[in-house]
Amino acid sequence: MNLHDGPHHSSPAWLLRGIQNDPGVLTLYAGRLRLETERGVVFDTPLAAIEKLSFPWYQASGGFHVTVGGQRHRVSLTRPNGAELPAARLIGHGTELIAAGVAVRSVVDGRASGKVWRQLLGA
Repeated sequence: MNLHDGPHHSSPAWLLRGIQNDPGVLTLYAGRLRLETERGVVFDTPLAAIEKLSFPWYQASGGFHVTVGGQRHRVSLTRPNGAELPAARLIGHGTELIAAGVAVRSVVDGRASGKVWRQLLGA
């Protein structure tokens, strides 16, 4: 993954899967959007290949829905109750995630992150 081409942004994110939520890292790099959790890479796609992107009003900018390859994913930028933090191996060294501390993400933090993502993704 070449992190040096085009805008780059990363933040903690959770893949919402009903009762269980997978912590991970959402990254924008070289015109691509990637979500990786402990289970592996959920998607790594060019922005042009995103079929649908929406920030539902009921998530108040704290998350979004994205359809890639015909599969819809629900992503939260606010840590769900009881969810783990992203694993250290996903965060990496020297990234802006470490600078942010990957602390417990409050609703306010999640909404602020969502506003940044909304702007970056042009939604």
